[in-house]
Amino acid sequence: MRAKLVLIMAALVLASCISVLPDPGPDPDIFRLSEIALPDDLAATPVVLVEVPRTPKALRNNRIAIVQGMQGIAYTTGARWAAPVPQIMAELIGDALLATARVNVVSPQEGVHPRFGLITEIRHFEVVYDQGEQATPLGRVNIRAKLIDRRSRALIAQKQFNAEVRASDNRLGVIAAAIDEAAHQAGGELGIWVAERLADTQLADTQLVDAETP
Repeated sequence: MRAKLVLIMAALVLASCISVLPDPGPDPDIFRLSEIALPDDLAATPVVLVEVPRTPKALRNNRIAIVQGMQGIAYTTGARWAAPVPQIMAELIGDALLATARVNVVSPQEGVHPRFGLITEIRHFEVVYDQGEQATPLGRVNIRAKLIDRRSRALIAQKQFNAEVRASDNRLGVIAAAIDEAAHQAGGELGIWVAERLADTQLADTQLVDAETP
């Protein structure tokens, strides 16, 4: 899988307030998440089924969510992600696991039934104007993850991953870069955590077999 987060920009205007985000200006119309370098060979690594992340209804679309102060979520008009947020983040999470070189990944569509599964929920994926509309915003990404044993239906571990990156400028390209960095931070931490929990599980399995061997 290759994470390709594309932000297609036209005239950027908030649905509820047109002054929050800056004008598009000279920045490129299309933004992508930076690619994750992937290893060539993962044949001997444990396989994890990565399901499409669950999301709140407000993020279950390809609209760009914006939070200002204590208000609810607003959306831009004339600007969309190239795919719905759950699909975009499924690709990123899968690549983050592969990038550890300690985990292989399959999707539900591939028809493979590995022992381990990863269930995730995207709780935040938004631009946050936490210091007013004139200040630079945060790119915020929050992922809740559960690693499960699909054969025994047991929960192996669960954890929440949160990343916030403040844009250095109020221009669209810089704001997109902040979201990019936050997504990669959260996804990278998730990938390492999954690899470590799987290693612990496999070690425990080996020790159990050794203890039962006469």
